Amino acid sequence: MIVEYLDTLSPVQRLIPASGRERAEVKTWEALADGLLDAGVLAWLEAHWPGRQEGERSQAWMDRQLGKVRASLRAIDQGLGDKPFCTGIYLSLADVAVGCALGWLAFRLPEIDWRGEHANLARLFDKLAQRQSFADTQPRVQ
Repeated sequence: MIVEYLDTLSPVQRLIPASGRERAEVKTWEALADGLLDAGVLAWLEAHWPGRQEGERSQAWMDRQLGKVRASLRAIDQGLGDKPFCTGIYLSLADVAVGCALGWLAFRLPEIDWRGEHANLARLFDKLAQRQSFADTQPRVQ
């Protein structure tokens, strides 16, 4: 909702189209990236949450969530194809959402080799990583 509001303040290109099929497409990509993150966070928390003892962790639960992550990666990679951005030739909220999800995966679940398995995603992420806004917000281990 914050992005939706901020997007109305800009007199230049919008991250979210105002209406129609283009808006629905951007919101679909955003939902797919959010779902990828939801599943990834659930798997990561199950593996790392200090409130759960090692014997209480469920490998089946983690595997199920990681299966959702992998399915999302396949769907995003396939949908992206050879397009420069998720919805075509312009950057949108779809790309920001996908880029954030991929960055989080690289940071928190580096064992998932999404770059090696999904060349389209690697290409998009490399392009996004060159943007100042992505460079400035790159997570760093301290």
